[in-house]
Amino acid sequence: MLLELRIQEFAVIESAAIEFGPGLNVMTGETGAGKSIIVDALTVALGARASSELIRTGASAARAEARFAVDPDGPAGLWLDEHGLAGGGGARGGEDPSDLVVAREIAPEGRSRAWINGRPATVGMLRDLGDLLIEVAGQHEGQRLLRPQAHLGLLDAFGGDVVEALRAEVGGLVRRRSEMRAEQKALIEGEHDRLRQVEMLRHQVDEIEAARLQPGEEEELSVRRVRLPNAERLAGAASAAYAGLYEADGQAAVDRIGQARSALREAAGLDPALGALAGRIGAIAGELAEVAHELARYSRGIEADPEELVRVEERLDLLRRLRRKYGETLEAVLAYRDEAAAALARLDAGDARVAEIAATLEGLELDLAERCARLSRLRREAASRLESGVELALRSLEMASTRLIVGFGDDSDPDGLLLGDRRVAVGSDGTDRVEFLLAANPGEAPRPLARIASGGELSRIMLALRHVLAEAGAVPVFICDEVDAGVGSRAAGSVGGLLAAVGRKRQVLCVTHLPKVASLADRHYWVSKETTGGRTRVRVRPLGPQERVEEVARMLGGRRPTQIAREHALELLRRGGRS
Repeated sequence: MLLELRIQEFAVIESAAIEFGPGLNVMTGETGAGKSIIVDALTVALGARASSELIRTGASAARAEARFAVDPDGPAGLWLDEHGLAGGGGARGGEDPSDLVVAREIAPEGRSRAWINGRPATVGMLRDLGDLLIEVAGQHEGQRLLRPQAHLGLLDAFGGDVVEALRAEVGGLVRRRSEMRAEQKALIEGEHDRLRQVEMLRHQVDEIEAARLQPGEEEELSVRRVRLPNAERLAGAASAAYAGLYEADGQAAVDRIGQARSALREAAGLDPALGALAGRIGAIAGELAEVAHELARYSRGIEADPEELVRVEERLDLLRRLRRKYGETLEAVLAYRDEAAAALARLDAGDARVAEIAATLEGLELDLAERCARLSRLRREAASRLESGVELALRSLEMASTRLIVGFGDDSDPDGLLLGDRRVAVGSDGTDRVEFLLAANPGEAPRPLARIASGGELSRIMLALRHVLAEAGAVPVFICDEVDAGVGSRAAGSVGGLLAAVGRKRQVLCVTHLPKVASLADRHYWVSKETTGGRTRVRVRPLGPQERVEEVARMLGGRRPTQIAREHALELLRRGGRS
């Protein structure tokens, strides 16, 4: 809801601060008093086009500032939160998350500066936020109901929860379809690369597995490579060592140690300490015997084998080549083999995945086509109700020959969803393309709303639409300018009734010359123009109960209302429950 509008040096308005309330707020005054300038200031504050011509003569800049109360969980509140602009700002913003202040200043060179909650913003940001806050009827620019891209959402909201839920289901299926088609396309387009990678990985895995690697194998082979060409020397050394332990005549180490142990055992009877030493010598003798046996086996087992040496060299060369290609150690080569085998398994599953996706997509598209067709049927039913409701509202506004038509269509797409015998484009909203059209006179072809020429006619059409749409996709503030253009006195009551009905759902700001509309307002503002000191100024002030009687009487009977006009005005206000 718009709480306050502050205007400074804007056109002929020197300074104005207007506090608005819920329901229907009307602004009245003499023709040319500047009522529409107030609407202009609000739209400029929310991103409408502006030029230096809007700066009041002699002023350095023009400024328009609007303060709103927004629902933190509503579209505007969520937009503010998404852009990090939630919470109050500016001189009167406070810290209430529902408080919003937007401001815009226009410089003489035509450039402007903008703020949202006291923080710098772009005009584009103001415009985006403004689309969520206000809707203007009576001007061709910036009207949400005139934009075909908004019509489908409004129709779905009018259709109710069933339509909205089905639309959400369609959106989910479309997103899943898009993801699966993207994966399918990537798999198919990457088939050549996949086959090449499969061939490479399979060669690598086969090469490593054919080598039958064993951890620690390379170290053992390196030892054998040194041992084989030195076999005779190593065997001789082992034999000589064995002989020194066992075979030397009278000099064998084992014999001498045995003699020493026997001598100590004999003397141990005299000194037990020698018995312990004899035991230790016995242990040494046992160890020497074991070493001797090992030397014998070694000397018997080692022999020069040139062919074995060649095989060892070849095996080491193979291991070195594998390490250069796949890892610094044999363990790293084996780890690479495991990784390559896993990647190969994934790639080998590519063909199966393509077939799986194709089967899933076939079922998904059948489901999506059925839901899109059902959604389209529900939309057409809602469109029929909307057309009937708007027709009744227009009849009460003396536009009985005008008809609203909800136009349906779709776009062919060779890659789209199969509906019947055609493939059509499908998006998160389904396959329908919807636009509100108007037939102004019998026999005339329906035309888009944006092409309607008369501002007053357009205002009434927008009012009828807004009345019937009720809360469907509603923005908080509905602004109606020129709503009374071409409206006779008989239809004036219907205009006021519809505005009051809309005002029960959301805030309405209305510039009007119709006394019946003014008499139904929840708040009434008087806009006047005065000239002092050679300068023209516009004043805006709320009217009290008696002042409202005088203003409605003026609207009924001219600049100087008669007593009869006053009585008539009082009666209108009583009927509207405003006195």
